[in-house]
Amino acid sequence: MPMTYIISAMLFLLTATVSYAADRVTPYGDYSQWCSAYGTCRESLGPSEAERAIAGYFGSKGLRATNMKHKERFIEADIYRDNRLVDRILFDRKTGRIRSTY
Repeated sequence: MPMTYIISAMLFLLTATVSYAADRVTPYGDYSQWCSAYGTCRESLGPSEAERAIAGYFGSKGLRATNMKHKERFIEADIYRDNRLVDRILFDRKTGRIRSTY
């Protein structure tokens, strides 16, 4: 009987973990197509180029990036799906890397 509870708990946790991972829209450390897969750009992207890169990256996934705030070489943006905030990201203009701030 106790083994049944342990197995049930493990299956519940596994299911919760898989559904959480599937709901993430920004894999940790992903990069925009404007730079290489190794996280380097030929030159640091300008503010307008970086905004276009963010909008294009998330637009291709059916998401919308808004509220872009420039902080030195980084841009913070809110990511929405159907008017629901699903993530807040940080974009590095020097490397093209995108990561979730959560």
